[in-house]
Amino acid sequence: MEKVKIIADSGCNIDLDMAKEYDISILPFNINFKDKSYTDLYELSREDFFIKYKESKERVTTSMPSPGKFLKLLEEEYQEGYRNFVIFSITKKFSGIYQMMDMMKEEFVEENPDARIKIIDTNTATIAAIYPVIKAAIYAKDGMGLDEIYKKSLDNLKYCNVAGVVKNLDALVRGGRLPKTIAKLANLISFSPVLCIEDGEIKLIKKVTGKKKSYKELIKYLKKLCKKYKDYQIIIGGADSGEEIEILKEGLSSEIENALDFKIIDVTAVIGSHLGDGVIFCSIFPIN
Repeated sequence: MEKVKIIADSGCNIDLDMAKEYDISILPFNINFKDKSYTDLYELSREDFFIKYKESKERVTTSMPSPGKFLKLLEEEYQEGYRNFVIFSITKKFSGIYQMMDMMKEEFVEENPDARIKIIDTNTATIAAIYPVIKAAIYAKDGMGLDEIYKKSLDNLKYCNVAGVVKNLDALVRGGRLPKTIAKLANLISFSPVLCIEDGEIKLIKKVTGKKKSYKELIKYLKKLCKKYKDYQIIIGGADSGEEIEILKEGLSSEIENALDFKIIDVTAVIGSHLGDGVIFCSIFPIN
């Protein structure tokens, strides 16, 4: 039986508990404050991140892990007996991490000819990427081979979805993740956009005035998604967003009751640094 190792960057929002449960290795981004840089998840918890984020008067930035860190992770797993790897990255439109991994895998395979590496651009980020990563880990645990896991994982990308409401658009604009035109319009007429990630980019679902209306539109959009599947899972993600999560839970109470699985998770720090606190979003995934 082939041993296949599943790896994901920390922008895919696999937390350490999930990583342990499904035997997934994480390649973490770096979180950069003015005074110090931290390794996402391992050196900075999400709780500590938002405390520092709110206290920081300077822009919080992120950076990719170094090529050396990626090669070190591969080498560690190789020494554990793995020769087959399926690796997931956030959309290349948000980061250059896919390109870095794709380039460095050639160097690793050249030094280790029996290694086989498949890298997948999820074309999305945050909780939307959880579905294909977890499914791949389940396939690996069930003894599926590298090529089949890779093929199924590519097919599972069609189920990736996420929609939400961001409290503060400034962080998205500064990081180049949101067009300035949307943010300018939001500031001019005080509208609160409902956003999604589609084709690897942040796009506008609906523009409404006021947060209450935006939550209603988000809930309406998510209810339609739930109707697509007979059996489904709901994941709500937030960033220091207790009040916003309760609003979403109340609006989706019937859908949550009918869901085969329901989770509330925090965003990883690399995502939180670009979305800010108070963000709320949700993904609906099929089961079976």
